[in-house]
Amino acid sequence: MLLSVMAIGLWTLVWPKQLEGNPLRWLRPHKAEPSERELRHKAQKVKARIYDAKLWRMTIQTDGFTGQVRCRLIKMKTLNEGRITYAQNTFGFEMGEDVNTLNAWYSIDNRPAKRWQSLYPVLTANRVPLEGASLENPTGGVVLLPEAEVGDGHVVTIRASEKSQPREFKLKGFKSAMASARYNGCAADDSFERGKW
Repeated sequence: MLLSVMAIGLWTLVWPKQLEGNPLRWLRPHKAEPSERELRHKAQKVKARIYDAKLWRMTIQTDGFTGQVRCRLIKMKTLNEGRITYAQNTFGFEMGEDVNTLNAWYSIDNRPAKRWQSLYPVLTANRVPLEGASLENPTGGVVLLPEAEVGDGHVVTIRASEKSQPREFKLKGFKSAMASARYNGCAADDSFERGKW
């Protein structure tokens, strides 16, 4: 009789919620709440976020210690086109690292072609550095065009030299990618960088 009363008592015993599920889980020690120092250290780290908008990729790096925001906006390379970068209100059209573009000509939306070297005074005034580090190829295979020069153009055609074929670069999606970058923290024009991080 006593055994049956004990069995009924055990049967009606409420099982603690902490012991539900995997019985080994509650044996592991629980991590304590992070200290103020740990939270401050975590907030001071450099955090990077990557967003894709069609063929455009944004990388936004926020430095919690300095408060600096660095942004990179790139149209990814495809089989038909080279990469397009954006920084300092200037587009960079990559023709290839070994291509010398000092004598390049460009055309925007099939308008008459212009010599790229004619833009040097504008690029210098905007403090836009040439890409290459070599004296043999100071441009690094990149043709830099100020955003004001491109305007509302859709297709930029570039011929690196008289011996090369013209290449087309489509700017489709740039405006929406730029709006998205601004929304995600790249509000200042000087936050955009082209160089490697």
